[in-house]
Amino acid sequence: MLRIESYITPIILSYVDKYIKNLKPEDSQVSLWGGDAVFNNLDLRLDVLEQELRLPFSFVNGHIHELRIHVPWTKLTSEPIIITINTIECILKLKGTEGSGSSDSSSQSGGGGKGGEGRRRQRRPDLEAPTSYIQGLINRIINNISIVCNNVILKYVEDDIVLSINVKTLEFKSVDGNWTPAFIGECVCLGV
Repeated sequence: MLRIESYITPIILSYVDKYIKNLKPEDSQVSLWGGDAVFNNLDLRLDVLEQELRLPFSFVNGHIHELRIHVPWTKLTSEPIIITINTIECILKLKGTEGSGSSDSSSQSGGGGKGGEGRRRQRRPDLEAPTSYIQGLINRIINNISIVCNNVILKYVEDDIVLSINVKTLEFKSVDGNWTPAFIGECVCLGV
């Protein structure tokens, strides 16, 4: 019997593994079938963030206090998977300043991030290739993931000066043509 969990869980955990440094293999074996998975005290992969965000800043440190993933298995085709990050703290500094050597080393270690992508791709072939119906369903589910970040702390550090910005809540949701949050039924595949 086909279990959609066997397709969705590895995809979700591969995204988590891409951005999280200290995710333990035994934590990755957690089944999301119960609906919720909670991870605590996680360190971010700074090199991956720098590569993807392409900001004029380099990350000195990044930490998530709690990551919660909620999967509404009984309403998966009509409600989004919700990823909630409770308290994320990032310390930044301007690129090209005194410690730019660490920025260069982090961009070189970015190859390690690509190695992580290779690990994810190696996990997926273990499963049978999904049928076109299942692949369409998976794309629809992934395209509707909602991300909620509560208590975002950004600190900019320069010598003896620290600028701190606290954001109570950031929400990333799929929207319709009028920018109203909505569960998008049509799938736009972008070469995932």
